[in-house]
Amino acid sequence: MIISKTDYIPDKVVVSVIGPIEIKRSGPTKKHEGNVKDIMVIKAKEMGANAIINYESFDFMGIWENIKSRYKGTAVLVEDIRDYWKNQKCSNCGKPIKITSYFCGQCGAKQ
Repeated sequence: MIISKTDYIPDKVVVSVIGPIEIKRSGPTKKHEGNVKDIMVIKAKEMGANAIINYESFDFMGIWENIKSRYKGTAVLVEDIRDYWKNQKCSNCGKPIKITSYFCGQCGAKQ
């Protein structure tokens, strides 16, 4: 499982955005960080994702000076960029095309 603080993952392309993931905790934040990432990974896998992008954590004061933490990210499905482009097909006839092609070599449709 890939966890990224941005929406860019080297050599990967986001194929599908599945949905947001958010977890709230109270107490010492250092103690929760590892556990929260594990919980987020489990939730993302249950949703059918293989990566979490835009991972962020926020700390804020709750009632009676209890520190609360909020962790959030976006569950996505990513694919290796080489595999993604290798499997590109013409939108008109469905034949495989090169990534540099502006027109399909079989039917001539603009890509």
